[in-house]
Amino acid sequence: MKPPIPMGPPDVGELRDLVDQWAEFAGDLERHDYTFDLDNWRNDVDVRELILEALPMFSREEMGDHALKLDAADATFKAATRAFKRCVWGHGTQKKEKWTAETNWWYFRTPLRSNAQLEDELATVR
Repeated sequence: MKPPIPMGPPDVGELRDLVDQWAEFAGDLERHDYTFDLDNWRNDVDVRELILEALPMFSREEMGDHALKLDAADATFKAATRAFKRCVWGHGTQKKEKWTAETNWWYFRTPLRSNAQLEDELATVR
């Protein structure tokens, strides 16, 4: 049996794809009501966490226009959301992952234009 092929260096294209996904999500939040549940919200904001984890691997120059696109998407997301009193993943996950409202702010925000199901689920987050 052959040993596995080692993975190569990270690909900046994958980071750009994540930024594109984040920008599209933020734009949709700005234009439309959020119609999904808490699990979907968590998955949607997890994209920004993946971006944070990948950012140290690349310079803004390597990211090119996507560095500015990320800045704009973050601003759009912040404008389309409101602060939430706790991490949307709950305190246990927040503590385990060492997430803070300053560094991982996307986990501490919820949509301005929400829906009853999401709001009911958010009320149960501990």
